[in-house]
Amino acid sequence: MFARRHWIPPGALVLGQLAHGFAWAFAIWIATCGSIAAITFPALAWVHVVALGWFTLVALAILLHVVPTFTDLPWRAEGAARWSLAAFALGVALLVAAFAAWPRLLLPAASLLVAALLTYLAAAFATLARLGRVERTERAIARALAITLIALLLTALAGIALAAMLAGVRVPAWFASLPAAHAHLGMFGWLSLLIFGVSTRTVRPLTGNRARSPLVHILVGTLCAIGTIVLVVGLAMPIAALAWGGAALFAAGAVLYALQMGLLLRRAAVTHRPPQAFMAASLGWLLVALALGAGVLDGKAWQLAYGFVLLVGWIGQMVNAHIHHIGVRLIATVYRGEDDETPPQTLLLAPLSWTAFLAFQIAIATVACGLVLMLFPFVAIGACIGVLGWLAMMANLLRARNATQSTSPA
Repeated sequence: MFARRHWIPPGALVLGQLAHGFAWAFAIWIATCGSIAAITFPALAWVHVVALGWFTLVALAILLHVVPTFTDLPWRAEGAARWSLAAFALGVALLVAAFAAWPRLLLPAASLLVAALLTYLAAAFATLARLGRVERTERAIARALAITLIALLLTALAGIALAAMLAGVRVPAWFASLPAAHAHLGMFGWLSLLIFGVSTRTVRPLTGNRARSPLVHILVGTLCAIGTIVLVVGLAMPIAALAWGGAALFAAGAVLYALQMGLLLRRAAVTHRPPQAFMAASLGWLLVALALGAGVLDGKAWQLAYGFVLLVGWIGQMVNAHIHHIGVRLIATVYRGEDDETPPQTLLLAPLSWTAFLAFQIAIATVACGLVLMLFPFVAIGACIGVLGWLAMMANLLRARNATQSTSPA
């Protein structure tokens, strides 16, 4: 399922969507167990289901297509990179099980994850190292992708250090300051920077428009990359002034990105609206997350709501936008061949697309309010609505698969 040479490994996207659905169901269980803040290990399990199982696995799969398409650099050791996704998925499952029920698995699971990731990254860096062979634009893209992958590597190394600490291994005392830095390096340096870069290309098939200002793109990337570094250092040391400075730089770049994407969405020529709606919602939740993050730095107890909105609102809805376009395109090519160009809207049912969209936005708002106010029944209700949204989306994707199969060439 991972090794067959589709342009994006469909197995990884399937597992990513299963992790997505499990995250909503798991949130219901956590919310009904009492005080969420007191359930440390289940909460960590949930975060890693989302950040690793839903987002990172899918992102690594998509990069198998993005790297050669955006940089004109064919993969080196592509087979190893593809098979490493299977080991990575197994590592995610073991890590979540370790956090949820079997702490003794924590260090072995983290070790498997890092080993799988190192295999993938070795192939990726070997590919991107040949950037001298491509044109200037592709060379800049290759450098940007390398920066995000370095952030992923550093996030993983910090993660295995924290796993060792939680497993009872004697570690230096300063390891205790790593959790916030680890989280923000992953959410900002890896996932957010990746979205900022990749979406400037993928926005064209979603809207019919493309980002025409390289200067804005460079400014966004520079502000957010420097801001992430300063923020992570400030959180790790910890030095409040550095953390605030880094957060301000990242926020400036993120707001500029949101304005750029918002203008492209406003002028969208493509009539398939659900992916555009998901993208617009993602941008809105990014701004909400920045406001919540500022409150956290100011001492307010909004950490849970901030993390949830950043993950499920900002990153999750951007993933959903692409699933409703790129994901459906992948389904079509799996059954009809790599040259198929069936428009996604002809395979999806619009009522199901809009049901999923509305359910997810209501779910995120309800859970976020519940976490800010510490009203855990709200969290459970919101998560139930999220499950309904996920079921609607899965029904739609299955419908697209069946429609593709029924008309696929013999």
